[in-house]
Amino acid sequence: MNRQLARNRLAVNGLERIFSRTLILLAVISTALTACAPQIVPAVSVPTDNCGPIEPSDRDVQYALSFGKDLFSNAQWIKSYTVEPYKISISRHNDTKSSVAYLEYLIYNCGYGQKDLGDYFNDQGFDIVFGSYDSHSLAHFCEIKSLALYEYDLVSDGQNYSARYWVEQNSDTRVLVMMLVYPVDDLATLDQYSQQLFPQLAACPK
Repeated sequence: MNRQLARNRLAVNGLERIFSRTLILLAVISTALTACAPQIVPAVSVPTDNCGPIEPSDRDVQYALSFGKDLFSNAQWIKSYTVEPYKISISRHNDTKSSVAYLEYLIYNCGYGQKDLGDYFNDQGFDIVFGSYDSHSLAHFCEIKSLALYEYDLVSDGQNYSARYWVEQNSDTRVLVMMLVYPVDDLATLDQYSQQLFPQLAACPK
């Protein structure tokens, strides 16, 4: 009887060891399968307003970067740009020529009207644009269809500059801004660049 009990206990212990090893093996397999399984990455939410994404699209960025780029391909032009909600900004400066080229591509998801343009392009806005100059004054303003041009006389450190600031309504939701600043003694280069960028309104009629 004692021998039979001992045998039963050995059998039970053997089954327990097999069961325990099986559980360990299943745990290892489960861990391996979890590691190899494709991971589900939570979708990144894109900031939007009532009319769509507020971040400029890749197409917007490429358009802004490509606008007039051949004119500024010379190594003397140093470029930087930023992409932020509703706007792409590209700054270029040429220290050899003491000149500046600045572009903005504005995104109006819900469209814009004259009030929106008036709120953005006004005396207070130009005070900010030309805030780094000693003085600035509007010399001329002209427009044709969807393109407007502001011409400003600037002074910085006793040097006189001329600025041309175009505002083009590209579409119902996009506005392109382009500014060129050159010393007044290099107006020929300013005229050349203006003609290539906006041949339909290179300068205001004098």
